[in-house]
Amino acid sequence: MLPLLQARSPKTIIEVGAAQGKNTRLVASWAAEHDAVLHVIDPKPKFDVEAYTKDWAGHLAMRLELSLSALPAIGPVDLILLDGDHNWYTMLGELQAIDRVNPDWPLVIMHDVGWPYGRRDLYYDPATIPAEHRQPYRRAGIQPFHSALVEHGKNDHMLNAEREGGPHNGVLTAVEDFLSQTNRDLLLFAQPGIGGVGVIASAAALQEDARLASAMARVHDPKFAVTISPVYATREFGEASMSPAKPLIGLRLGKRLRDVQWRVRRGRRSAVRP
Repeated sequence: MLPLLQARSPKTIIEVGAAQGKNTRLVASWAAEHDAVLHVIDPKPKFDVEAYTKDWAGHLAMRLELSLSALPAIGPVDLILLDGDHNWYTMLGELQAIDRVNPDWPLVIMHDVGWPYGRRDLYYDPATIPAEHRQPYRRAGIQPFHSALVEHGKNDHMLNAEREGGPHNGVLTAVEDFLSQTNRDLLLFAQPGIGGVGVIASAAALQEDARLASAMARVHDPKFAVTISPVYATREFGEASMSPAKPLIGLRLGKRLRDVQWRVRRGRRSAVRP
């Protein structure tokens, strides 16, 4: 994330989902050093809000509410970190809110586009999700390449969707649905890791900002990106894309290469959107 902060030099940042505040501390420190403001959205942060606000006075603003109500109220920003409620309804709503209030698309960095929540909903508080947008769920664990929940598995203390895949299920599915709806020219990049990280960037911003294009080329893993989202992920991002005078190599495949047939290795269940 640091290379993207340095390349974009945002003055207004949003973090959705702060948890224990580890990442909040890092970004708030960066904001204070670069005369920026970080808006943190989390209804129940697990850190001392008063202490954080005092330590970074003038550079950190807390919003103790749900993201779908807080995002429109903040207004246009430069960079957004989305790591809140990991489900289709919330992620799609967040992206749509960002789309509505920002004349220029900000750099959007998202956690959990890979396994386990790329194609499976998680509900921190099911009551905040309309019933018609909730998957059947229960408190049980998750195993790789197993759609059904198991009694002992990853995050077995959390409320996970009963099944993996299918419509309206998971963070990455919401990202793809948003990209299919928006009229903006956006590109999806990704990097492997715990949960996987996705980045949605404006094609125009990458053309115009050589520093941002260079940073994206360093953090993007095209093989991972295309594996998790064959239709929407950016396939390539090479040196040619770093110069505004040259055509961008990064391609949003859903719009420009609809006829390409992608072969995905057997056994990679999360590779193809079910």
